[in-house]
Amino acid sequence: MPENHPERVFEELLARSVVDDSMKLGILGNPQCFAVAADGTPFYSGGNPGGTKVCDCKSPRRYSDMDARWGWNSYRDQWFYGDNLFCIVAADSPYDLPVYLRICQASRHDSVLCIFALSELRELYPDMRIAEVIADGAMDNYPTYELLHSWNITPFILLDSNAKAKFSGELPSGVLCLDDKGNPVCPAGIPYQNCGYSHPKGIKYRCWFACKCTDSPYGRTVYLKPGDDLRLYPPVHRDSKAFRKRYKRRTTAERDNKRLFIDYDIEAYGSRSSKMRFALATMAAINIHLDAWLKFTGFSIIDLLDMDSAAA
Repeated sequence: MPENHPERVFEELLARSVVDDSMKLGILGNPQCFAVAADGTPFYSGGNPGGTKVCDCKSPRRYSDMDARWGWNSYRDQWFYGDNLFCIVAADSPYDLPVYLRICQASRHDSVLCIFALSELRELYPDMRIAEVIADGAMDNYPTYELLHSWNITPFILLDSNAKAKFSGELPSGVLCLDDKGNPVCPAGIPYQNCGYSHPKGIKYRCWFACKCTDSPYGRTVYLKPGDDLRLYPPVHRDSKAFRKRYKRRTTAERDNKRLFIDYDIEAYGSRSSKMRFALATMAAINIHLDAWLKFTGFSIIDLLDMDSAAA
């Protein structure tokens, strides 16, 4: 991963100036079993997407923001003009603290940004062991699962509602097909019941009704191994309570976006440069850490100023 891109300066600033100290304070989570939540959000440009006339003819036109591009805002279900700001947040932090920011063209999909972001995150924090990645369906693709599997990271990613579940391996005997959630369906058209992971056979599925279509009084049982399809069968099954409990921590990324765009209102500046937009986001992220320090230590701004004056 190249280390000379312009954003690297701000990424290092965020990491070395506040994130490292937040980790020492113990308000980020366990660095040896670190969980992160990832999400991308639109960062609107202050420039006019239609440009302004430079003469009486229809063209050429002058554009004040040469960095901005068009992208799709899935939350508001509309197009936007600006950049895509990708944030990685400490999922187990009670203060929703950002640990990594990256800005890119609005047309760049979150699934692509996630690959770059996780790779750079590992470089920025070599002493941190990332154990879990929590993300929405935008990151639901096979390359992401394969990458996380190679890094020994547990994914908590929802299936993309627009993508059908297609098993890439060979279905075991007694399985007719898979439903839209990846659960096996018996020849009678009834989905099997997920009974959790049974080492070393794999994920255990049992007939709901213990139908007498088999000689076993226990009912038909089939096993699917996570390695057969990393996307459909992650280490923690999506229908389990454990998955739902961990996935709730994805809201830390949404609350972090709220802090950036509402509490610190970084779009109010009306910036017409990607560099300035990223600088504003980085400064706001640093302030989020400083706010957390004040809450954690119980000091006020006046106390800190008095301590600084005494030290001087």
